[in-house]
Amino acid sequence: MQKMVNKAKILAGGALTAGLMALSTSATAAPVLGAQLYWAGGDITITVQPATAGYVSELKLFSADPDIFLALNTAVGTTVTLDAATIDMGHDIGDELVFGIFVQNTGDTFLMGPGSRNADGLIHAAINDLGGGVLRVGFEDIRGGGDLDYDDNVFDFRGGVRTGTVPEPGSLALVGLALLGAGWASRRRVRTAA
Repeated sequence: MQKMVNKAKILAGGALTAGLMALSTSATAAPVLGAQLYWAGGDITITVQPATAGYVSELKLFSADPDIFLALNTAVGTTVTLDAATIDMGHDIGDELVFGIFVQNTGDTFLMGPGSRNADGLIHAAINDLGGGVLRVGFEDIRGGGDLDYDDNVFDFRGGVRTGTVPEPGSLALVGLALLGAGWASRRRVRTAA
Protein backbone atom coordinates (compact mmCIF):
# COMPACT_ATOMS: atom_id res chain seq x y z
CA MET A 1 0.00 0.00 0.00
CA GLN A 2 2.81 2.40 0.96
CA LYS A 3 4.53 1.76 -2.41
CA MET A 4 1.35 2.75 -4.27
CA VAL A 5 1.11 6.00 -2.27
CA ASN A 6 4.77 6.79 -3.03
CA LYS A 7 4.25 6.08 -6.75
CA ALA A 8 1.20 8.36 -6.75
CA LYS A 9 3.22 11.16 -5.12
CA ILE A 10 6.03 10.74 -7.64
CA LEU A 11 3.59 10.78 -10.56
CA ALA A 12 1.82 13.85 -9.17
CA GLY A 13 5.14 15.64 -8.68
CA GLY A 14 6.22 14.73 -12.20
CA ALA A 15 2.94 15.94 -13.67
CA LEU A 16 3.23 19.23 -11.76
CA THR A 17 6.81 19.74 -12.93
CA ALA A 18 5.91 18.94 -16.55
CA GLY A 19 2.99 21.37 -16.39
CA LEU A 20 5.18 24.14 -15.00
CA MET A 21 7.80 23.54 -17.68
CA ALA A 22 5.18 23.60 -20.44
CA LEU A 23 3.79 26.83 -19.02
CA SER A 24 7.23 28.47 -18.92
CA THR A 25 8.16 27.51 -22.48
CA SER A 26 4.91 28.81 -23.97
CA ALA A 27 5.44 32.29 -22.54
CA THR A 28 6.96 34.90 -24.80
CA ALA A 29 10.59 35.47 -23.94
CA ALA A 30 12.41 38.77 -24.20
CA PRO A 31 14.07 39.38 -27.58
CA VAL A 32 17.62 38.04 -27.85
CA LEU A 33 20.05 40.56 -29.33
CA GLY A 34 22.58 39.19 -31.78
CA ALA A 35 20.90 35.80 -32.00
CA GLN A 36 21.25 33.72 -35.15
CA LEU A 37 18.93 31.55 -37.24
CA TYR A 38 19.78 28.01 -38.33
CA TRP A 39 18.21 25.84 -40.99
CA ALA A 40 16.23 22.94 -39.53
CA GLY A 41 15.26 21.53 -42.95
CA GLY A 42 12.18 22.28 -45.00
CA ASP A 43 10.65 25.48 -46.31
CA ILE A 44 10.79 28.76 -44.41
CA THR A 45 7.84 31.16 -44.53
CA ILE A 46 8.49 34.84 -43.84
CA THR A 47 5.76 37.43 -43.21
CA VAL A 48 6.40 41.19 -43.21
CA GLN A 49 5.03 42.76 -40.02
CA PRO A 50 4.17 46.41 -39.25
CA ALA A 51 7.24 48.38 -38.22
CA THR A 52 8.41 51.92 -37.47
CA ALA A 53 11.03 52.44 -40.19
CA GLY A 54 11.33 55.72 -42.00
CA TYR A 55 13.52 54.03 -44.61
CA VAL A 56 12.83 51.34 -47.20
CA SER A 57 14.79 48.15 -46.62
CA GLU A 58 15.16 44.85 -48.45
CA LEU A 59 15.23 41.62 -46.43
CA LYS A 60 17.78 39.26 -47.96
CA LEU A 61 19.39 35.91 -47.29
CA PHE A 62 23.07 36.90 -47.39
CA SER A 63 24.51 33.42 -46.80
CA ALA A 64 23.35 32.38 -50.27
CA ASP A 65 25.45 33.02 -53.34
CA PRO A 66 24.23 35.28 -54.79
CA ASP A 67 22.18 37.02 -52.06
CA ILE A 68 18.47 36.20 -52.26
CA PHE A 69 15.99 39.10 -52.11
CA LEU A 70 12.95 38.14 -50.03
CA ALA A 71 10.76 41.17 -49.27
CA LEU A 72 10.54 44.91 -48.71
CA ASN A 73 9.80 46.12 -45.18
CA THR A 74 7.06 48.34 -46.62
CA ALA A 75 5.06 45.36 -47.95
CA VAL A 76 3.29 44.70 -44.64
CA GLY A 77 1.29 41.47 -44.67
CA THR A 78 3.26 39.99 -47.56
CA THR A 79 4.26 36.36 -47.05
CA VAL A 80 7.09 34.75 -48.99
CA THR A 81 8.32 31.17 -48.91
CA LEU A 82 11.99 30.33 -49.12
CA ASP A 83 11.77 26.76 -50.41
CA ALA A 84 14.01 23.98 -49.14
CA ALA A 85 15.46 23.31 -52.61
CA THR A 86 16.77 26.88 -52.81
CA ILE A 87 18.20 26.81 -49.28
CA ASP A 88 19.73 23.38 -49.87
CA MET A 89 21.89 24.68 -52.74
CA GLY A 90 24.26 26.39 -50.34
CA HIS A 91 23.34 25.10 -46.89
CA ASP A 92 23.15 21.89 -44.92
CA ILE A 93 20.68 21.27 -42.12
CA GLY A 94 22.12 22.94 -39.03
CA ASP A 95 23.93 25.67 -40.99
CA GLU A 96 23.44 29.27 -40.01
CA LEU A 97 21.21 31.28 -42.35
CA VAL A 98 22.54 34.83 -42.38
CA PHE A 99 19.61 37.16 -42.99
CA GLY A 100 19.95 40.91 -43.10
CA ILE A 101 18.60 44.12 -44.50
CA PHE A 102 19.87 46.41 -47.23
CA VAL A 103 18.66 49.98 -46.53
CA GLN A 104 17.87 51.55 -49.90
CA ASN A 105 17.96 55.16 -48.61
CA THR A 106 21.49 54.94 -47.13
CA GLY A 107 23.11 52.00 -48.91
CA ASP A 108 23.88 50.36 -45.55
CA THR A 109 23.66 46.61 -44.99
CA PHE A 110 23.03 45.15 -41.53
CA LEU A 111 23.30 41.43 -40.82
CA MET A 112 21.85 39.28 -38.04
CA GLY A 113 24.24 37.82 -35.50
CA PRO A 114 27.22 39.41 -33.79
CA GLY A 115 27.94 43.11 -34.25
CA SER A 116 31.31 42.31 -35.82
CA ARG A 117 29.44 41.53 -39.05
CA ASN A 118 28.30 45.12 -39.41
CA ALA A 119 30.35 48.15 -40.48
CA ASP A 120 29.55 50.01 -37.24
CA GLY A 121 30.43 46.96 -35.08
CA LEU A 122 26.96 46.91 -33.49
CA ILE A 123 24.22 44.30 -33.28
CA HIS A 124 21.35 45.27 -35.58
CA ALA A 125 18.86 42.43 -35.06
CA ALA A 126 16.97 40.73 -32.25
CA ILE A 127 14.95 37.50 -32.26
CA ASN A 128 11.83 37.01 -30.18
CA ASP A 129 10.46 33.47 -29.92
CA LEU A 130 6.69 34.03 -29.95
CA GLY A 131 5.94 30.33 -29.43
CA GLY A 132 4.04 28.09 -31.80
CA GLY A 133 7.04 27.91 -34.12
CA VAL A 134 7.09 31.67 -34.83
CA LEU A 135 10.36 33.60 -34.56
CA ARG A 136 9.99 37.37 -34.84
CA VAL A 137 13.09 39.16 -36.09
CA GLY A 138 13.38 42.91 -35.62
CA PHE A 139 16.09 45.09 -37.15
CA GLU A 140 17.62 48.49 -36.49
CA ASP A 141 18.15 50.25 -39.83
CA ILE A 142 20.39 53.16 -38.81
CA ARG A 143 24.20 53.11 -38.61
CA GLY A 144 25.26 53.58 -35.00
CA GLY A 145 22.28 51.63 -33.66
CA GLY A 146 19.55 54.25 -33.98
CA ASP A 147 17.15 54.07 -31.04
CA LEU A 148 18.00 50.40 -30.29
CA ASP A 149 14.36 49.29 -30.19
CA TYR A 150 14.79 46.73 -33.01
CA ASP A 151 11.41 47.49 -34.58
CA ASP A 152 12.42 49.40 -37.72
CA ASN A 153 11.96 46.26 -39.82
CA VAL A 154 10.01 43.29 -38.44
CA PHE A 155 9.60 39.84 -40.00
CA ASP A 156 8.04 36.60 -38.69
CA PHE A 157 9.82 33.36 -39.62
CA ARG A 158 8.06 29.97 -39.54
CA GLY A 159 8.91 26.46 -40.66
CA GLY A 160 12.40 25.09 -41.16
CA VAL A 161 14.26 27.57 -38.98
CA ARG A 162 15.40 27.62 -35.37
CA THR A 163 17.52 29.83 -33.14
CA GLY A 164 20.79 28.92 -31.55
CA THR A 165 19.97 30.68 -28.30
CA VAL A 166 20.58 29.27 -24.84
CA PRO A 167 17.52 28.32 -22.75
CA GLU A 168 16.18 31.02 -20.44
CA PRO A 169 17.37 30.94 -16.82
CA GLY A 170 13.76 30.38 -15.68
CA SER A 171 13.48 27.22 -17.78
CA LEU A 172 16.80 25.96 -16.48
CA ALA A 173 15.65 26.61 -12.91
CA LEU A 174 12.52 24.54 -13.50
CA VAL A 175 14.59 21.67 -14.89
CA GLY A 176 16.81 21.90 -11.80
CA LEU A 177 13.76 21.78 -9.53
CA ALA A 178 12.45 18.75 -11.40
CA LEU A 179 15.76 16.96 -10.93
CA LEU A 180 15.83 17.84 -7.23
CA GLY A 181 12.26 16.57 -6.85
CA ALA A 182 13.11 13.31 -8.59
CA GLY A 183 16.18 12.86 -6.37
CA TRP A 184 14.18 13.60 -3.25
CA ALA A 185 11.45 11.13 -4.24
CA SER A 186 14.05 8.47 -5.01
CA ARG A 187 15.77 9.02 -1.67
CA ARG A 188 12.46 8.74 0.22
CA ARG A 189 11.65 5.54 -1.67
CA VAL A 190 15.00 4.01 -0.65
CA ARG A 191 14.47 5.01 3.01
CA THR A 192 10.91 3.60 3.02
CA ALA A 193 12.11 0.29 1.58
CA ALA A 194 14.79 -0.05 4.27
